[in-house]
Amino acid sequence: MKKLLLLGTAAGALCAANGAQASPWIYQPHANLALYGSYMDQNNNQSGLNPGGGGGGVQLGLSLTPNFFVSGSYQYNYLSESNAPAAALGLGGGQVSYGEKIDQGRVGGGLVMHVPTAPLDVFGKIEYVHYDYQTVHATTDGGSSTNLDRTNDDGAGYHVGLQTRIPGFSVYGSVGYLDLSKSEGPEFNIGVMVPMAPYTWGFVEYRYDDLHNSYGFSDRTQTDDVHAGVRMSF
Repeated sequence: MKKLLLLGTAAGALCAANGAQASPWIYQPHANLALYGSYMDQNNNQSGLNPGGGGGGVQLGLSLTPNFFVSGSYQYNYLSESNAPAAALGLGGGQVSYGEKIDQGRVGGGLVMHVPTAPLDVFGKIEYVHYDYQTVHATTDGGSSTNLDRTNDDGAGYHVGLQTRIPGFSVYGSVGYLDLSKSEGPEFNIGVMVPMAPYTWGFVEYRYDDLHNSYGFSDRTQTDDVHAGVRMSF
């Protein structure tokens, strides 16, 4: 029921509506679709694990009214690390090389307010967050490969942010908090978009998560995630 309520009340897009009157060089679409590549780096303060690797994702935003939006996204990353402490993964002593599969899915929405005296939008959004990860191909000191169990960490994300509406250029960012089933902590986003063609923008985004264990332990994971891709409006 909690998930259904979040999905029903969620909002969230990074763009403004009113696209029928918009110039193709001003980012105000009714809907937008983004495809991007991702590089992610994680650092766990307790275990000392620091995997990194690439992936990609897709984002979709839809303007239902001039002030109400829904959005969704999916991202997959494959991280890896060599010569890490095997004890950090519960695999005994010695060194371990391993991979980490990470899936993220988000769906939600929100409200945006257009500042009349400035080319600026202020938005707030709520989203349901699905996050899962699995350690795979863990090899200790040249031994056999082991896959650990997949872990789900689902919950909600709450964000507020700003986006500029300047012809030929747009900057956006948000601050928020993730409250997941096994972890929680702040999340920060910042991005910039520049036009490549009518209704087509190139963009770069940076997202930072600082999540700690929800059960009161000192276990803390910091994640740096850089996106680069193309966003198309229609």
